[in-house]
Amino acid sequence: MKVPKYLLASLAVTAILAGCQGGAPEDDAEMSSDESAVETTETPTTEVEDRQLSEIETDDDSLAKILEQAEGIESYEAILDLTAAVDGGQPEKLEADVRFKDGDPPALHLMAEGEDRTISKDGTTFYNNGTDWIDISDSINVSQLYHVTYKNAVLSFADIKSELELEETDDELIYTLQGKSDAVFETFEALFAVEFGNIDTSQLTNDVEIIVDKQDSLIRSMAYDAEGEDAEGTYELSGEVTFTSFNDIGEIALPEMAQ
Repeated sequence: MKVPKYLLASLAVTAILAGCQGGAPEDDAEMSSDESAVETTETPTTEVEDRQLSEIETDDDSLAKILEQAEGIESYEAILDLTAAVDGGQPEKLEADVRFKDGDPPALHLMAEGEDRTISKDGTTFYNNGTDWIDISDSINVSQLYHVTYKNAVLSFADIKSELELEETDDELIYTLQGKSDAVFETFEALFAVEFGNIDTSQLTNDVEIIVDKQDSLIRSMAYDAEGEDAEGTYELSGEVTFTSFNDIGEIALPEMAQ
């Protein structure tokens, strides 16, 4: 399979990996952290879809309620755990805690390994390379900074809901899938902004669990695991995102040096 230079290239998280986890490829080891941030975010591999929730038409009552509730979400916290690997190589990993406020443009405060890493507000974006806050406003936009937004999660769920099985409890709607589905894999590949390149998915298996709160029709978590193998080797994608604190996010402020 042909694997891009940066597997997670359309997330600013790759810059975070390079800056705080030593995740940069060996041939780029001499790049400074701020240079790595800019190069990574300027080479997206997954185009962000400019879709609106209101564009989705459905006669599915449960999906209609989820879409309606999503329209009223203005802020939230998302905890993301993401791992991707190809051909037995070193996995690229991200553990991020994101506070997100919708708007034009949105604002976000992204933490990794307990440290502030990226803050964006009013179109101004700063990245912490471990030593200094670097202004990367001219090199990146918020859609590249963080792709696993609640809106994108809902859009992804709407795309694959017909392929999922439903288990209902007193409090939750639990949607699952175990098995083969190229459409499901491609949906999560796009949601997590991961690019594997050209791979054979004939041996791909998916494991999905999406939990929706019955009381407020909000997606609380999405967990996804996929693994497969082709003539070039194995590939794996694992991602889990949990959404909390809906419409209860405090002020997001730029670093003091940017005030």
